[in-house]
Amino acid sequence: MTHHAAAQSGRLLEENPLVLTNRPVRPDVDPSRLSRFADDRWDLTPGIFEDHGTKVSLTFEAFPSRWRLAVKEYFWSLINDDTARSLPAAQLGKRVSLRTISFARTPLAKVLTWAEDHGLTSLEELSAAKLDLMLDHISALDVSYLSKGQMISETRRLWAYRDVVPEVLRLPEPQPWLGELARDLFAEPQHRSRNRTARIDDETLVPLLGWAMRFVDEFSADLTASFREYCLLLQQEDRYRAPGIGRWAPPGTRRERLRHVLDELARDGKKLPGRSREDGSREIRWQHLGRLTYSTGHEHSRHDRDLIHESGLEIDDNVYLGTPCEGMVDGEPWRTRPIPFDDATNLAQHLATACFIVIAYLSGMRPGEVLSLERGCVEHHEPTGRWSVTGVRWKGARTDGCAKAVEGQQREIPWVVHPIVARAIDVLTRLHPEKLLFPLRLRPKPVRGPAEPDNLRPGKALTTSQIGADIVEFIEWVNKYCEDNARPDSIPADHHGRVSPRRFRRTLAWHIVRQPRGLVAAAIQYGHVATHITQGYAGTYGAGFLDELALERWLERIEDVDELEAYLDSGGQVSGPAATEFESRIQRAQAKFAGRTIPTGRQADRLLQDPVLQVFKGRGMHCVFNKATALCTKESEEKPSLGECRSSCSNIARTDGDILELRADIESLPDDPLAPPIRHRRLELIKQTLTDAVKNHEEPKR
Repeated sequence: MTHHAAAQSGRLLEENPLVLTNRPVRPDVDPSRLSRFADDRWDLTPGIFEDHGTKVSLTFEAFPSRWRLAVKEYFWSLINDDTARSLPAAQLGKRVSLRTISFARTPLAKVLTWAEDHGLTSLEELSAAKLDLMLDHISALDVSYLSKGQMISETRRLWAYRDVVPEVLRLPEPQPWLGELARDLFAEPQHRSRNRTARIDDETLVPLLGWAMRFVDEFSADLTASFREYCLLLQQEDRYRAPGIGRWAPPGTRRERLRHVLDELARDGKKLPGRSREDGSREIRWQHLGRLTYSTGHEHSRHDRDLIHESGLEIDDNVYLGTPCEGMVDGEPWRTRPIPFDDATNLAQHLATACFIVIAYLSGMRPGEVLSLERGCVEHHEPTGRWSVTGVRWKGARTDGCAKAVEGQQREIPWVVHPIVARAIDVLTRLHPEKLLFPLRLRPKPVRGPAEPDNLRPGKALTTSQIGADIVEFIEWVNKYCEDNARPDSIPADHHGRVSPRRFRRTLAWHIVRQPRGLVAAAIQYGHVATHITQGYAGTYGAGFLDELALERWLERIEDVDELEAYLDSGGQVSGPAATEFESRIQRAQAKFAGRTIPTGRQADRLLQDPVLQVFKGRGMHCVFNKATALCTKESEEKPSLGECRSSCSNIARTDGDILELRADIESLPDDPLAPPIRHRRLELIKQTLTDAVKNHEEPKR
């Protein structure tokens, strides 16, 4: 062990320092509850500033007991040592995040368990031969390629800290496996080029987005007003008032206030708040009656039954709020009665979930970015009519010294969004008074009663997993509503499984690239969304959405190459001046990219510039793009303008599918000999040009 490592080891045992000694800590965390070195469980959550972040911790029971203390010392160094250390395929000088450190536990435990099983007493015994034995073991494990790579990476990370780790964990000086990457050490699976995050099926997305928009535009006024009434009624309960503050009540005695409430119910044709018993009979909900009279329900139950009997009012089957519901669905009221008191919170949460769906899908934000939005984040630019949203970004946020900005960073360039996104944000600001638009709880928090557990995470926003569960419940509510009201627009299950929050961003990228005027156009002006969203991300790769678009374009291009290569292999005919170059590019693209694993978004953007991939599908033709000979582009343009294609262009090639489109175009041309001569000659010229292209394609090659 180096002198520095030995000194640190003794100091950690003696001083028992804070686990987060050299990390920023949230200001809302009680310092007395911070984990210390000697604890069996280290809570890293106080160092996580994302309000939507989940709890992060480290435990050590998975490590062989003989190695456990040394492992704790190593992890303490990982957390607090900010020395720049170089690793293969890693960003130089990038400090390891707390969440990444927590992920290192499992793969490192597997490595040390292997060392224990093979009789090693120190990792200094890991010679090149033994490292190869470990590599054989990792290769044979029935785990994912990613898990195997993590074991390789954590072994290398341990080596990079060899100057500070205890001797038992210090690897030999030569870098493990000579620094070769995991993909070079064992076979990488040959996946087809497709995004690992599945997009949402159109059959699911269209009704899901439609119902979310319906909540925002049609139901929100009813739901926000009803939830406000619900919260005011809760304040009549003792547990929602601070100690020392008595119950406020309007003038008059308890019985006078009760008589006034009974008269109002009778005047409005309403019934007493009640509930249905299992036998079908009904009973009064005394607690709610007390809320209405600014009294307590048990007082009415004990002393005022005579007044209730004299009123002649019937008992209702539920407790309904006083706010009428005026929203409409297809010209009919969405509810015939007010919202039940007990349903107010759930329906308010469904409204918040609907707002999340609208914002997440129609902005391109990451789920965490949506969940971190705060009041005042939306602005309207009158001269352009654009709506923009400002917020904090977490992924890729760096300080001037290139370290992770744990507090996040305010976006320099706002998101440009569709007006309905702005309306959804406005709905959230009317729904509750919290600073965060998606708070952890909507229901007011009791100020009396049992204390909350002291192990709750400090973040005040919903987590990604919580909003994911809320989306499931939203879909269930919609489908139950459709079933109860014999509606045909229920939300079918997605064949990829539950609709997770991260799938909205992938689906948006897919629609912008593949189907800009597809099924979603039935629900919203989709071209407007695509244009404004991409404008909002222009000029900044830090936001990441342009990477998503580049990756989606790469996937589309490779799928096109696969289909065209299969067409050529089956003997498919190609005609046109660029036919030879078309076949050459498809063959070279298939040889170059077949079986290639999915690149990152930025890699995809670079790969899209490869000349062999410059084949674009247009109406009745394929453009084998060559800027020097293209007739559709200006000097500054780097891709074809397919809508301005000219029949005389030398970049045109045609397949059988293109010829079918040309035949359809010929059939659709009007045959009007009485048309003005200029127009008639123009139509005849177009028809002749298309007919010649079809004839040229169908003539046998010599």
